[in-house]
Amino acid sequence: MSERDRMTRGATREKLTAYRIAFSTHEGKKVLADLKSSYGGISFVPGYPDVSAFNEGRRSVADDIETILAAAALMETSDHEGG
Repeated sequence: MSERDRMTRGATREKLTAYRIAFSTHEGKKVLADLKSSYGGISFVPGYPDVSAFNEGRRSVADDIETILAAAALMETSDHEGG
């Protein structure tokens, strides 16, 4: 199981709801888009493993937020379907 899977499986309903609310606003969407454009992309820097690791950590923040938002959407869909 990946780290992201572990993170969302252990996420509480409260956490999922908080992320969904925060990032469903116009401002929240702008923040996430900014994170993705600022820190997304290729994190590997040949010959510099420390810089690559640092960049990967920054890049993974937006990925983690998107993973949590996807889990929140699944929770909401499940709630609406009665499951």
